[in-house]
Amino acid sequence: MSMNISDVHLIHRKAEPETTAPPILFIHGAFAGAWCWDEYFLPWFANAGFDAYAIDLPGRRNRSDYARLQDYTISDYQDAVFAVIDSFDQPPIVVGHSMGGFLGWRAAEEKDIAALVMMAPVPPTGLAAPAMQLAVTNPALAMDVASVHAGDIASVDTLHQTMFSKSVPKDVAAQYISRFQGESQLAVAGLYNPRMPNIMGVWGTLIKIVGGDSDPLIPAAHVHWTGSICGRSAYIYENMGHGMMLETDWLRVAEDISEWLDDQGLRVSD
Repeated sequence: MSMNISDVHLIHRKAEPETTAPPILFIHGAFAGAWCWDEYFLPWFANAGFDAYAIDLPGRRNRSDYARLQDYTISDYQDAVFAVIDSFDQPPIVVGHSMGGFLGWRAAEEKDIAALVMMAPVPPTGLAAPAMQLAVTNPALAMDVASVHAGDIASVDTLHQTMFSKSVPKDVAAQYISRFQGESQLAVAGLYNPRMPNIMGVWGTLIKIVGGDSDPLIPAAHVHWTGSICGRSAYIYENMGHGMMLETDWLRVAEDISEWLDDQGLRVSD
């Protein structure tokens, strides 16, 4: 289904102080929403001088299209991201987490963007390989994750183990987990379809790739695989789980991204 910018919900935190930096568009992963960026990253990057936006992909809870969640495909999510990118006056910096990293890569293939940051990303080749590794190394957790994908509600313990490192207290994790939602099964299925990335499409794009060593969903080997596809070295944080923007050590990730953007010449104070 077609997607216009009027159909898309964004959270926006205005840059203070203003700089010449491009806007940043944050893309959340499956089962989450724009709220996961607004907890820490949006206000932090706005204070660092970036106009910071987070997209709610179609079918998010408390939105008018939530009732149609199961109708949306990964292509619909992609179209929503493209609509936002097209609405900016200049090419944005795109930061994608997990499924959002996959969508960010697709944006780099087809759109003019200033830079791409991929956090614990679903590889551009799809989710099948990381899922297979989880099935081999932790069959019980793999079964729980498969149940979540099928729409069943998992325990807080399971989701804590899946999403966060042990450094995140269980009560804090439970607060975040209560805000997760069901996900489109069509969209999740689309992540499992093997695809050949368009390497030439991202040629010349500034790309940073990071992951966590305590992430069972996108283990470090697959973060490095994403880096190898585009000739970049991925960085793996110690004691960091999948939900990097909500982790206890989230600030380290934000500061590293900001410093990298500075190194690329993408922020100059007025």
